[in-house]
Amino acid sequence: MTALRTQPNGHSRRTRHGAPWTSLPTLRPAQQALLCDWLRADAAERQWQSLLDIAGAQRLELAEGLLDLLLHAGALRTKERFIHAQWRVERIVWSDVAVLQEAVGLRSAATRESARQQLAAQLQALGEQEPWLESAVRHCLDSRQGETLRQARLQLLQALASWQADQRFGLRQDFAQHARGTTKAITPTEWKWLQAHVPLEALGIARFAPLLWLGGSLTLNTPGGCIDVAAAGLCGLPTRLFGAPARVRAPRRYWLIENRASFERQALAAAPGTCVVWLPGQPPQSWREAMQWLLQQAPAPADVSCDPDPAGVAIALAAGALWHAVGLPWQAHRMQPQDWGAAPRLPLSAHDHAWLQRLQADPGLPATLRTLCTALQTQGHKAEQEFWL
Repeated sequence: MTALRTQPNGHSRRTRHGAPWTSLPTLRPAQQALLCDWLRADAAERQWQSLLDIAGAQRLELAEGLLDLLLHAGALRTKERFIHAQWRVERIVWSDVAVLQEAVGLRSAATRESARQQLAAQLQALGEQEPWLESAVRHCLDSRQGETLRQARLQLLQALASWQADQRFGLRQDFAQHARGTTKAITPTEWKWLQAHVPLEALGIARFAPLLWLGGSLTLNTPGGCIDVAAAGLCGLPTRLFGAPARVRAPRRYWLIENRASFERQALAAAPGTCVVWLPGQPPQSWREAMQWLLQQAPAPADVSCDPDPAGVAIALAAGALWHAVGLPWQAHRMQPQDWGAAPRLPLSAHDHAWLQRLQADPGLPATLRTLCTALQTQGHKAEQEFWL
């Protein structure tokens, strides 16, 4: 269909229509790619020359053929002008730019706006749930970031929230593994942004050599000399020391304590034969490897003391698994409600209740920890061990 009218300058102008628009015709991969390039802008009407510019010199013939194909399919109409004795396409008008965008796998303006609103809502909810992330959330909401960048930063903040909820500790590589599956998945720019808005060290995300913090009875003989932990009271030793050719004298008992303040108190007051170890939340790989080596060289049973809450139960299980793997006994220690005394109680969150249900569904959950989980659910409260340990 062609509509013709005369312009004041004497030139004729026409609009050409194809068949009624129903769907895109079958396109070759090269045609599909060029159409995607054309439809990245949301304008319903485009200068034909601008589309030729997008095609470039290498795709001009492809562009002409694609134009004819789309015109006859009703996907667009053309506005043409009669110049130098021939009709020349001046502008094209898409039949429905949003539908066409979705048809070639692009998101329409409405879809992108909906995604932006959903992303903003997720950020807002995260900031309300985790007030310590407010600075980073506010920066994402207020700055003129693209959606891809904002989505990537939301993912990092969500990973931080789960890292903190699980009480994990480790190097930056450990957090990158937790957040994105590989140790190098966070870029230097992203680390710089995180450091500007989040206290990474306070969240247990270290930048330097990992340490194993010890107190009480343990002697480690290394090529560089003998280290007597008892003489220091407590000390942090690089995890790389715990391996051949070092040698260690076995204690009678290991006592793993999650809370740092409690660890320091008990390390300085440890009974002879007890090696007190700081258990840094969900321990990183370097910590586990150091402890595995210690258990091979100096096997002894363990008491494990964590906060009496779902995270503490999970942490105790993760640590106890090292002893279980080598056939050594371990037990949860001073975590039951009768140990809490007058310590302040904190209400369980919905996340805590769901976590308790998952823990109790594990048939391998030790009896003492199962009793604790039942008590936590019955009372609806949790506590922090530093008030009594």
